[in-house]
Amino acid sequence: MINRGNFSTEDQLDYSKYFPHFGDGLFVGLAILIMFLVGLTAAILIYKNKMNKRMRIILLSISFFCGGILFGGFPNVIFLTGLTFLILGISLLFGRVFCGYVCPLGAGQELLSMARLKTDLFNKRESKKKTKLVQNLVRWAFCVGFFIVILLLGFEIMTPFNPLNGFLFLWFPLNYLFLIALILLFIIIITSIFVYRPFCRYICPFGAIMSLIGRFSIIKIRRTNACLDCGLCEKICPALEGFHKSRKGECYLCCRCIDFCSKEMSIDPQKISQISRQLTAFTLLKDDLPNGAFFDNIIKSIIRLITPNKCLHEFNELMDALEGKRDFPIDLIHNIIMRLRAIFPDEISKIDRTKHKKWIEQNVSVWKQRIDSYQMEKLIYGFAKN
Repeated sequence: MINRGNFSTEDQLDYSKYFPHFGDGLFVGLAILIMFLVGLTAAILIYKNKMNKRMRIILLSISFFCGGILFGGFPNVIFLTGLTFLILGISLLFGRVFCGYVCPLGAGQELLSMARLKTDLFNKRESKKKTKLVQNLVRWAFCVGFFIVILLLGFEIMTPFNPLNGFLFLWFPLNYLFLIALILLFIIIITSIFVYRPFCRYICPFGAIMSLIGRFSIIKIRRTNACLDCGLCEKICPALEGFHKSRKGECYLCCRCIDFCSKEMSIDPQKISQISRQLTAFTLLKDDLPNGAFFDNIIKSIIRLITPNKCLHEFNELMDALEGKRDFPIDLIHNIIMRLRAIFPDEISKIDRTKHKKWIEQNVSVWKQRIDSYQMEKLIYGFAKN
């Protein structure tokens, strides 16, 4: 066991480049292995298009609690060690997997963003471009300042200003330098509740370099020719990297765009418009059409728009929305529901949920076969185009 009492401040400064248990070779190997496996698992899952929210939470939690709390902020890539340059090289192939899933500080910020980040689907593209410009100006100002300081004064002067060193305060509670770093760590974590990855996108010098390398990475998230160009992925992306011409230098592989595309974009806006036109025609000819049969066909048309693997769940949401118990979470469909409630109050009160559920169960396998391949083609993880 390491006796912390025998270490001077100078020893601890050098010690902080790694983690508190540097003297234990087995522990060092374990730390490197765990963090390597986290990055490798994330890369494979994203490449195979198998990453989901549950796996993201698991991998990010391992990085934060193991790499941060247990290993004292490892890997601390802000120190320009050989490991830093190795990660930069790997990023030419896999993009920003390290920033997205391995860095303990990045993992903590991402976890908080998953808990509270809301997407403004009505935010205009121009305002996001301004945000991007401000981000780049602030980031490169910090990056240039960082390198000027270390060239003039050395790395040691940056020890209290590196928030990753805040994790080391748990192992060196009497070191005031690590206490300052811990305070900065708390400020960044709290800020990330309101701003997506504030340290990664505005302050981290390693992140600035990675944003350049990420632009040239071989494997990255991209659109395909099957994309409907609805713009939803542009608005859902917290890093503002969803645009057609984006080189994905700032993409942290959070996969929100893929999740949103597969869950929302299966709802074809053209079919929504068709249903809306049918309702308009019905209001003009309702005396000549049977209300019950028309209403039943409209409900079935809406059900077929719902992602197959969530049909039964969203069917119940649809029925509750028709009965006025809640709002349907997808605005395009909710607008149709409001019109149905105004036109067919009697039919809604008599609707048979059991009959519709049986109809769903009989057809869901066919719908899934037709839609899954289409969804997978719209936004996948693959080799970037030249």
